[in-house]
Amino acid sequence: MDIFITGTIAFLLAGLVKGVLGFGFPIIALIVLTLTIGLLDALAIIIVPTLATNIWQAVSGPHLPAVLRRMWLYFVVAAVCVLLTAQYLDRVNVNWLTALLGTVLFVFALSRLFNFHISVPRDREAVLSVILGACNGALTGLTGSFMVPSVLYMQALGFPKDMLVQAMGFFFALSTLMLTISLGSNDLIEWEQVRLSAYALLPSFAGVFIGRWTRDRIDENSFQKMFLFAVLILGGYIVWRSLSELL
Repeated sequence: MDIFITGTIAFLLAGLVKGVLGFGFPIIALIVLTLTIGLLDALAIIIVPTLATNIWQAVSGPHLPAVLRRMWLYFVVAAVCVLLTAQYLDRVNVNWLTALLGTVLFVFALSRLFNFHISVPRDREAVLSVILGACNGALTGLTGSFMVPSVLYMQALGFPKDMLVQAMGFFFALSTLMLTISLGSNDLIEWEQVRLSAYALLPSFAGVFIGRWTRDRIDENSFQKMFLFAVLILGGYIVWRSLSELL
């Protein structure tokens, strides 16, 4: 019952943030669940709603073919690296993985708050797609977080907002699928977790629709800053708590 209540709150909040901002679903879900039930269980439980909400986001618009033509190499490299690195989830001390997750969230929030941008010359896209795709895939495979450096890279490519939202949706859906395959092949997903993950669709989509309804009624920039400050603080707390368990 405790996991049921915690999961409902986590996915409702995650859906709300995603509905308002177009991103942030796995961040909120991972933070709340990792702090309560641990990283490995959290990774298994977020799979179904994360996959469903991001597929919906990826196909909600006309830009997906253009995204795939531009970013196919990045997507392929990242997908392969998710499969490769997730093989080590059950071989590494989970506190190190949790600390890495907190670090990734902290860096992501800091880069967004300071409006950090990278520039990508068109003739370097292929090389950077391999390098950054590998980095993103490795971080996703070990922590379940998809945001770094994918969001910064997509912004650097100059995608307009609607195209960026579809690109993020497709990439996050692909990464979730690869993570699911890897977790399953390593026997890190149990039937009870699948049931909880499927149930999480209800509060997730409820949160998304509430967030979309709310988006035109609030200051989106102020909401994003509050969200990023919260991620910054919670990411730092996750790192501190994990390292304190190791030392």
